[in-house]
This record gives sequence, C-alpha cells and structure tokens, in this order.
Amino acid sequence: MGITTITGPGTAAAVRAAETARLGCLLRAARDGRPAIVELAGDPGTGKTALLTALTREARAQGIAVLHGRCTEAETRVPFHPLVQALTIWQSAATRPAAVTAATAALVDALTELPPGAEQDAWRSPFLAEARSLLATGPASAPDGTLLVLDDFHWADPGSIRLLETLIHWPLDRGLLVVVAHRPRQAPVPLRAVLQQGGETGTVESIGLGPLTEEQCGELLGLDPDDPELPRLHARSDGNPLYLTTLAEAGPRTGNDLDTGTAGALGARLLAETALLACTARTVVHAAAVLGSVFDIDAVAEVAGTTRDDACRELSGLRRRDLVRATDRPGVLAFRHPLLRGCLYADADPCWRSAAHRRARDRLTRLGLPALDIAPHIERAGSGVRPADGGVLAAAARACVQAGRAADAAHWLTAALRLRRRTGGDGWAGGTDLWKQVVRALAAGGDAERIMSLRADILAGPDGRTPEDRARTAAFLAAVLAGTGHDEGAQALLAAELPAAQAASTGSGLLLRVHQQLAKVLAGQVPARTDVEILTHRTLGADPVTLGGALSLAGLCAVLDADMCAAETSLDAAAHALDELDTGRAAGDAEAGYLLVLSWAEALMGWYGPAYGHAERALTAARDRGDAYLLPPLLDTLGYVHYQSGRLADALGAVQEGTAVSRAMGRGDHAALSDAVSAAAWAQLGRIAPHPAPAGRTAPEPRTPLNALLLAEAALASGDPGAALALLLPEREAWRVAEPVAVFAARNYELLGAAAVQADGAGTACLDAWAERATEAASAVGLIEQSGHALLARGHALMGRGLPAEAAACYEEARVLFGDASPAGARARELARSAGRTAERCEDDGLGELTLREREVAELAGEGLKTKDIAGRLRVSPRTVDVHLTHIYSKLGVNSRAALVRLMALAG
Repeated sequence: MGITTITGPGTAAAVRAAETARLGCLLRAARDGRPAIVELAGDPGTGKTALLTALTREARAQGIAVLHGRCTEAETRVPFHPLVQALTIWQSAATRPAAVTAATAALVDALTELPPGAEQDAWRSPFLAEARSLLATGPASAPDGTLLVLDDFHWADPGSIRLLETLIHWPLDRGLLVVVAHRPRQAPVPLRAVLQQGGETGTVESIGLGPLTEEQCGELLGLDPDDPELPRLHARSDGNPLYLTTLAEAGPRTGNDLDTGTAGALGARLLAETALLACTARTVVHAAAVLGSVFDIDAVAEVAGTTRDDACRELSGLRRRDLVRATDRPGVLAFRHPLLRGCLYADADPCWRSAAHRRARDRLTRLGLPALDIAPHIERAGSGVRPADGGVLAAAARACVQAGRAADAAHWLTAALRLRRRTGGDGWAGGTDLWKQVVRALAAGGDAERIMSLRADILAGPDGRTPEDRARTAAFLAAVLAGTGHDEGAQALLAAELPAAQAASTGSGLLLRVHQQLAKVLAGQVPARTDVEILTHRTLGADPVTLGGALSLAGLCAVLDADMCAAETSLDAAAHALDELDTGRAAGDAEAGYLLVLSWAEALMGWYGPAYGHAERALTAARDRGDAYLLPPLLDTLGYVHYQSGRLADALGAVQEGTAVSRAMGRGDHAALSDAVSAAAWAQLGRIAPHPAPAGRTAPEPRTPLNALLLAEAALASGDPGAALALLLPEREAWRVAEPVAVFAARNYELLGAAAVQADGAGTACLDAWAERATEAASAVGLIEQSGHALLARGHALMGRGLPAEAAACYEEARVLFGDASPAGARARELARSAGRTAERCEDDGLGELTLREREVAELAGEGLKTKDIAGRLRVSPRTVDVHLTHIYSKLGVNSRAALVRLMALAG
C-alpha cells in the first residue's frame, strides 16, 4: 500500500512538498526491503523536527518499525548515546520475537560496554562490524522495514559517527532507512566528512532545508498571497518557519527585542542553546546582544570588560554553536537572527545591561560614530545619562527626519526632551526647528496619534517655558492636528491652554481663540458665525496677523451665510491687514493658515485674482517649511481657482499633487475635491479623468455640494446628463437639490436645467421653476458669476418653451459676464451658437437640407414615436434610424430628441 501523506495542514512539513515527497519515496522503498541513508540538513527552526515527526507518524501507520534517538550537548561524550536511547525505547515499547529481542539486547550491551581504546575514540573495525551485524539481526530485521531517526546528530559522540560511517561504507541488505538530521554549521568535521563521502559514493542522499519562499510562508500562516503583511514577515523571518510563526503571532508592531516572556516557546528554545555556556562566554554573548544584531570583536571586548583575545576565543566558540556568524567584513560578526539577539538581550541581568550600555555609549562616542548608533545605548543607560547625551538624541531625531523616518524621529525627540528634564540641562541642542520638523514629518503621514503623544513633552520643553512661547507652540500643534483631521485633539489642546494664555497676556489669549476657529476650518468644519464675529470685535486692537486671521474667518462665515456685504467688508479688511505683512519674507505659521482661509473665501466670492495671489503666498511658505498639513486645502483652493479661471493645465497640476498629499495624510475630504476638480478639468479638455487606485491611508471620501457641482459639470461635458441629474437631484425632486450653500445655488439650478435639456427632455417640466430659483439665488448673493448662471438657467427654460432666439440672447449675455476663458463662459458661448442656429432654422425650418428618408424619420420623431416604432413604420432596422437621427441632429443644429420634437412642432 502506498503512502498517502506524512503531513498535516498548516505545519512546516506541509509546505515542504518536495522534501516530504522524497522522504515518502524512501520510506516506501524501505518497506519493500531497500536500505537507504538520508542526511536531513538545515539551520535551527527550518522544520527538520516537523518533517521527522510526520515521517515517524506515517511509518508507524504503515506498520514500519520506528527507532528514534536524539543527541544533546550534555551527552556529547557519552558513547553511542542516540543509538542506545533509540534501541532501549524501541525494545521496551512492545513484545518482539525472541531472536530480535536477543540481538537487540546484545547490541545495547555492546554499545554500553566500552571496548579497549574507547577512551581514545579509537573504535576498532571488529567491534563496529559486530554492532552492524547485531543491528541487522535485531531491529533491522522487521518484516515491513525499519526507520531509524537520529535527530540533532551534530551533537553526536565520535563512536556514533564511526558506526554511521560503517553503515555508509557497508550498507545492510534489508529495508533499513536511516535519517540523520543535523545543523550543518554546528556539525563536527568528522561527521561532515563521513556524510560527504557517502554522498560521493551514492550511499547517502542529502536533503537540505533552505529558507521558505514567500508563497510557502503564506501557506504556512494561512495568509492570502496578496496579504500586505506577507512580504514583511517573509523578509524579517529570513524564510525560517520558527521565526516566521513567532513574528506572525507577535503582530506587526513587535520589534526584534522580544523578551523570553513574550517570545514564549521560542525564547525557551533559543535560550536552551546557551544553557551550558561558561560564565565568560555568557558575558561575551550578552555584551554582543547589548551592541546589537551586528557587532565587532573590539566593541564586544570593551563592553564585556575582557581582553580582545578572550573575547575572540569565546566568540569563536559561539560561532561553532551557530549563535553568531561571520559577515563579509573582517572582525564583524552577527547573530544568527535578530530574534535570537533579542532573547539573549532580555536574558542578561538588567543592572549589568545598563552599565554595558554606558560602556557601549562611551566607546561609540569616542569613535565618532553617528548619533543613530549611539542613541539606543543612551536610552538604555539607566541612571548614568549625562546632559550632553541630549544632543546625541536630538541629532538622532534630526537624522531620522532627514531619512523620512518620522515615527523614529518622534521617538528620539521624546527621549531627548525627557532626558533634558531629568538632567536639568540649560541648553537645548534641538532648537525650535527640530520639534517642528518632527511634527511636520508626522503630519505628512497623517500620524495625528504620535503628534498627540508628543504634545505634552513639547509643551514642557524649552518652547513652553514662557506663556507667550507656550501659546505659540500650542497654536501650532493645534493647527497641525486639525490639518490632519484630528479636530477633537486640537480643540482639547487649545481649551486646556487658553486660561493660562489669557491670564498671561491678551495677545496670547486672542491667538488661541482665533486658532480655535481656524482649527475648525482646517478640519473641514464651518465655525459659528456669531462666535467669529465676537472674536473679530475683540481683535480690533490686536497685531496684524491675529486681526487678519479673525477678519478672514469672519469673511468666510459671511460668504457661507450669503451676507455678501459683510463678507466683502471683512475680506477687504483681512486682505489689507495680511498684505501689509508681505514684505518679501515667507509667511509665518499662523499667517499661512489665515491666508488659506482668506483665499478660499475669495474663491467663493469669485475673486479669483486675489484668491490666487493669497493662496500662492501661503503655499510658498508651506512648501519652504514643510507644512504638509496645509498643502491639501491650499492645493484644492488653487486647483479650483485655476479651473474657474480656465487654466485647466494648471488646475490639473495642482489637484494631482493635492490628491497624492491628501491620500498620504488620510484626508479623504480633500482628495474628493481634488478628484472632482480633476474630473471637471479633464472633461473640458474632452477626456475622461484617470482614476488611480487609492494609495496610503485614505479616509472615506464624502460627496459635498461643491464636489457634486464639479462632477455634474464633468458629466455634462462628457455627454452624460443622466449622471449629472443623479448627482444634483438624487430623488429626482426639485425641492431635494443637493446644494444647500447659497453662494452656489444659482449654479446648481442652472446645471439641473442644462442636464434636463440635454437628457432628451427629462425634467424639462421643472425648467421654469429652476430658472426662477436661479434668478432669486443670484439676486440674493449679488455675485457676477452667479448672475451668469441665472442667465444660463433662463436660457434653458426658454429653449424648453421653443424660444431659441430669446434663449440665445440670454446665453450671450451670460457669456459676457463669465468671460470667454472660464469653462462656464465657454459653455455659454457654445449654447448661444447652438440656440442661434436653431433660431435661424426656425425662421426657415431648414428641413430642405434633409434627404427624403431623413425627412420621414424627422416627421415620425416629431410625432413622438420611439426609435423602434419608427423602424417598424419604415421597415428598417433601429440602428439605421439612429444613424438618420444623428445626421438630422447635425443638419438641424439640435442635440436631443426633445429639441427635434420642438423644432418639428414649430415647423408646422
């Protein structure tokens, strides 16, 4: 009977299909009476034991005799220990035939009674020949074959190696399968030589267990091939099943410094390899663990407090144990795996470890190594830190910022700030720019959680020493938090700092109060107008920056409240205050945020020139300082301004960058607006906007009223009026318009009318009502752009009533208001031309240009017949009717079935 399987799902043996299959074949051969010797070689944790366990389980299931012996370091000098162990256990497990029992007992006696010369390891051939003969007549005589497993044979005694050599050179003539499992890096030279000779003569088959592939790792862990964690786990584990499962169980946030408690079985297993280390060797390996996963001999000697010769000797012994390995650099070694280093590090005495870190710090400082190499030792130096160490930690934070490792930079900044408080150092090597660089780097990745964790240490640092400095620091942190979408954290911070700031000075209190409202805008919310107006009144005597910020906020609230007179007054005053500060220098932190608010309010007013200037000024400052939290709203503002001004290429450039930044920061609201501007701009250019897969940590992208307007314009320009109606009128009901903001109401109603006219009359019954509402909305806000949209809506209504000449006049008047450069102006121009052509054809119906068949189709369509009905009347295919209709639309200057019906009605 053949072997079905020797594995179970989700095991290391299960994923090594080739090795498993080969062992199965050899086991089947032994059952048929053919002997074999197999070398199973692999590093620790590669799955040797799992394969052997599965192999022995299957052998027992098939009735094959199984003997299993394991070598240990403690029994290295005990002659024939693994064989005696295997024979004794096998003999006592069941009743055997008398001859087999006698031969087995004789073999055990022979192996346990030392022959002459044993103390010199000079095992003589007659003795080994007798042992071989007893093995053949004893365990190896099982009728269904015998499996002899010798595990961890790298710890085998010399006698066992000589007996294995005898079996290799003089194989038995019966079904004995010998599997010798060992770690090749730890195997003694005699064992390696014997196995190599057996391989050369063909009596030993070698099966090596290398690293698992990424696919095998996924199969072992039960992960999908496209799981994002799989490549990370495969790389960190080096494809080792033992390390792989440990890292997977520990989770993505766990580093390599696992202690024995968290490592569980792994820690016990790895530390068992060091159980017999002498005191000096243990100190050396602990010193190496303190230095890191990679270390040099001289450093180990100094940290361990021993001579270089002693350290070199002990490290050589550790190499033989495969605890450490050589690297491609002379004198530099590395642990077998970082997890092993972590277990050994945790095993060291904590007090000794702190002193060792201080010695490592002193050595690396003396050698002038980079701060990132020294910082970990300062962090773990315990009470032996010095004020000067703060400069090293600050330098490490700066290096991480430059390398784009924001989380690590935050870690070292926190350590530096706390060390300064502990040591009471007066100087601060980091400076204000360092903590701001770290916060900005965190904001670029949307990491508000770490910014929240940093704020207490920053406020307790040098820039929180005076009330004024503390207020400015809190204002900056709150703006960054709000810009990353963490409004609750920003408001909590400002509320906590406000009482002390107000008590210290009026200016500090006003700064925080203005930032409370600014934070709402940065987080995508609308401040309460009454709160902003009260605040503006209080800031009348404040500095120009704070005053300009309050006035900008007041103007924005007034715009959104459709109070255009108040908006114009506030925005003019805000522009005056902030423009006076434009002396060629970059705008400050607070100033850039206020310029953002001002530019967006101006864009809503249709003041695209001033809006562009103020947004560009803020964007320049934000880029210079790396204020990523301001980039999404600023780029959205510029993209919208460029689009409304007809600079479509510039609009696409701005929103393309804005989309990338917004997605990286997790600001789905800004990414959605960027996508809407992009869709509208591409549609104006006659193309469909590309839709790249979202990258980074993106929050859900809400559909806002402005987004709906822009996407509706894109749909109309792309010839999809149904999509425009779905965006603007979800319930297909005139009173459920999606745009509640008064400043865009006229534009919204106009787009509804345009979509209805273009959609073959869908919704044309509402054209007059929408035109009236557009006119009322435009009159309420008094903005030129909205008046243009009201005229377009009036033109749509006139076209719906079959009055193309009057509609053309409305369209032309709207074009003059918009100007030719803007998308709305270009659309008005095309509508005016089309309506004018329709009017001319209405005066002279224009039907003479049609062929006889086209005239027939036009008349039937004018009667309200559908394409299928017209095809039946004329006995042609529906496709032919559609072709005729296309020609008719072109010749008559109409663009829909509804317009054709009206034209035919006018023609009589």
